[in-house]
Amino acid sequence: MPEVSGDQDGAMHIGSWLFYPELNRVRDANSVVQLEPKAALALKLLAERAGKPVTRQELLDAVWANVVVSDDALTQVIIKLRKALGDDARNPRYIQTIPKRGYCLLAEVKAGSNAAHAPAKRPAIITSDKRRNPARIVVALVVILAVGVLGYLLVDDQPLPNVEADTADEAASPAAATLMVMPFEGVTGSERERRFARGMRADLVTDLGGLSDLVVISPSMDGIAPAASRYQVYGDVQQVGELIGVHVRLVESESARQLWSQRYERRLDDFFQVQRSISRDVVRQLALEVTAADLQRLADRYTPSLDAYEDFLRGQAELLIRGREANMAARHWYREALAHDPNFARAYAGLALSFAADYRNHWTQDGQGALRLAQEMAQTGAQIDPNISEVYWVLGYVAAQYRQHEKALLHLQRALEIDHSYADAYALMGGINTYIGRPELSIGQLRDAMRLNQDAGYLYYLLLGRAYYFTQKPEQAMINLSESLARNATNLETHIYMLAVAAARDDADTVEWEAEEIGVIAPEFSIDVWLETYPMTDRGQREMLGDAFDRVEM
Repeated sequence: MPEVSGDQDGAMHIGSWLFYPELNRVRDANSVVQLEPKAALALKLLAERAGKPVTRQELLDAVWANVVVSDDALTQVIIKLRKALGDDARNPRYIQTIPKRGYCLLAEVKAGSNAAHAPAKRPAIITSDKRRNPARIVVALVVILAVGVLGYLLVDDQPLPNVEADTADEAASPAAATLMVMPFEGVTGSERERRFARGMRADLVTDLGGLSDLVVISPSMDGIAPAASRYQVYGDVQQVGELIGVHVRLVESESARQLWSQRYERRLDDFFQVQRSISRDVVRQLALEVTAADLQRLADRYTPSLDAYEDFLRGQAELLIRGREANMAARHWYREALAHDPNFARAYAGLALSFAADYRNHWTQDGQGALRLAQEMAQTGAQIDPNISEVYWVLGYVAAQYRQHEKALLHLQRALEIDHSYADAYALMGGINTYIGRPELSIGQLRDAMRLNQDAGYLYYLLLGRAYYFTQKPEQAMINLSESLARNATNLETHIYMLAVAAARDDADTVEWEAEEIGVIAPEFSIDVWLETYPMTDRGQREMLGDAFDRVEM
């Protein structure tokens, strides 16, 4: 089909609709629908490429030029366009989803406006959100959020199977499901009850995150838009004496309608049986197709010891604080967990993360020793249980520090085979791609990470800003680096790249300010010394950074 640009007034026929790009409006014989500006831009690009696939990345770049947004923003635009055009994702006449790629406009497109499409009567102007949508039977689908204890460690990636799962607009495909597991709440507020609530939620995430038909999105701590995922799971936990009670609810996000609710009451000795029941019941309620291997994995608990599990949860809580003393406390609890159960693979993964944190944050004088211990602990965890995604993240991180980047990417691919919604794995891969001179590939992977973890810490923004810097897009780099500093004002690497970006923009004031900030954080800073241990292997990028600092008096 030839590309269409429209006639003198810019209008074009799209099937039975007449589209006015300049007015952000479509009309047929009975109605006029006012589109949101972003939706109109997306429709214009799809119409100009009618009959041809348009990738999600092309739409993101066209509609949100120079602005970083999650893939969910594009998903919502497509939803609104379908509502406006009266289309159905299951049986599309206008917009077809191309899984893992993007969208294609199916309707015939012709330039020009004529009387054939003039309305028979004066139409009422309505918005796309209020236009009646064809009834749909929604097949419930689920996925879960990543355990989120790794974000503070991340490095970076290479192109890997894109998890660009068709999200909330893809009712036709089981692989399109999105679900958020919201924080479980303790009913009485006791510390032990809160610990059990955190653990149940994290393990539900881990159990379901590896199922092939699911996509996991981590909710923002600031609250989430109802359409950020198709479904949400909520839970309340109450521990009274030797009894544990859990109330789990499945909610459809858009309508806020409760689809399913179940109460579980067992003796505390049966804690793991409660977890097994919750995982299996959620899978059953959502009509997911689960392989025999996945069913076996859902049946396996990580440790038979409740004492080991509680100590592990204490370690997880300390690790999330992301401070030196808390990191030491986390290590203590992981070791206590292993004293109760020497075969607890996830406790080894936690130990590995704590040693990796020592190395990354310079919390020890023997950084290389900490890195070796991180590798050893992760390898031990993988030998005990090869289906723990965290251990492969640590192995990938360690390999990246040794500048064994291709090996690191293989470890991260394995992590994503176990849990394809693992945001930190995408972020680390994105960082590694930048290290080896492929920053253009990093951008898409980091967007995937941000879509899956909507409460991303400073590191995601640093990695994205860094990738934009090396693709010579200083404005976008500055936006993301500023977001990084808003979350961690003392991160040295972010200030280094802020200075480099400011130098690229000939912004002398910002260069001077950042030089002072670096001097406060690291009084003896030298870019040459810093680059000696920096795992970037691309010579051109290292020279680019060095040249930026050659023009600065530190």
